[in-house]
Amino acid sequence: MARPRKSIAAPWLSPGEATYVIERLVGDRRIAPSEVQRYVAAMHQEIADLEQRLHTLRAASSGAFVARESTPSAVRPTSPVPRKRRRRSRKPASAEVRASQQLQGRYVSLIRQLPKYKRDQYQKIAKDRGREAAITAMRTALGK
Repeated sequence: MARPRKSIAAPWLSPGEATYVIERLVGDRRIAPSEVQRYVAAMHQEIADLEQRLHTLRAASSGAFVARESTPSAVRPTSPVPRKRRRRSRKPASAEVRASQQLQGRYVSLIRQLPKYKRDQYQKIAKDRGREAAITAMRTALGK
């Protein structure tokens, strides 16, 4: 079970500082402009809900009858603005990293073809003598 996060009080910012922080977050690609727009839309929806609630309370205090909606505005779910997911660009891997990844791919593809009770001996070979030795041993065992 996940632990609940501790809420941290947001620092007080002047309007100019808040604008600067948002521009930097968007510029550093830590937050998408669509997320900022989603928060602004949610703020406008919350204002509309509060105004509706105030209208209902004022009418109730004056004794006038106000027709209630089928779903209260406080309970009504708001539809979120769909966000586009951006793919993060990766730095090209070095030749050593790429070779290691290819070797690991060969090792995994071969070990998955073996029955589970035989995998331990090849994992031991990979640990003791390296993945190359384990790959050649698995290829001979599989007849490849």
